[in-house]
Amino acid sequence: MIYCNSIAQETKVYFGIGSLHNTFQDTRFSNVHLVKKSILPEFGFQRLSLKSQIYLNANAFVFKSDFPNSTNTEVMTLGYNVKLGYLHKVRKHYFGLTWNALDFVTRSNNNLGNSSNFYRLSSDILLSWSYSHALKKNRSLELGLDYGILSFMNTAPSFTANLPQNVIDNGEVSFFDSSTRNPYDLSYLTAKTVHNQLLLNTYIRFNFKKKLSLAYSWKLRSFYDHKSYPVTDAFHTLSLQYNFIRHIK
Repeated sequence: MIYCNSIAQETKVYFGIGSLHNTFQDTRFSNVHLVKKSILPEFGFQRLSLKSQIYLNANAFVFKSDFPNSTNTEVMTLGYNVKLGYLHKVRKHYFGLTWNALDFVTRSNNNLGNSSNFYRLSSDILLSWSYSHALKKNRSLELGLDYGILSFMNTAPSFTANLPQNVIDNGEVSFFDSSTRNPYDLSYLTAKTVHNQLLLNTYIRFNFKKKLSLAYSWKLRSFYDHKSYPVTDAFHTLSLQYNFIRHIK
């Protein structure tokens, strides 16, 4: 973190390990909430200067959870996220854009055969703000907020007629052609804007040693194809980050 005008730039590369708390609800299927805690590894890069901020972060998670009031219905969840951002400094604040290059999650229940999984793959553009405040030597506080303005998404409902909405709308439904349920098929991407999606990311990072930081983040995504049936996914994470590379000049 930049503490005075004599430090023009700080670059760090870090590895983090933390705890993830996830809540998920797909009202296209039911009003049931899936709730689970898990381990979250992450890797990141940050370059902070007197004029700009550049960063990259990647994380992944995998865990099993049970449907409420069920002892034999298990759901396997897997996801990963890669994002990068550029922000320009205006007085004491940084403003810019973040690109969620790849945000993917899938939930599978093998008991349901052909209707066994939910998936969502998206690429998002977010408006970003951050603020950095030096407390004293080797201690500083960072705050950040991202607001999604445009997403390109391929998603299918969970545990039901499991086809992307635009496939259904275009009359392309085929229960014999599994390609209509391919999350990586870019032809099934549809645009989501602020009118049919709320996407928020926020974080607080406390740098308390030259090599160590404690970070909390909250991510909320709520979207719909039909207004009465939203899909909501929320992630709380708390992680300890180790800066194995740190350069100041």
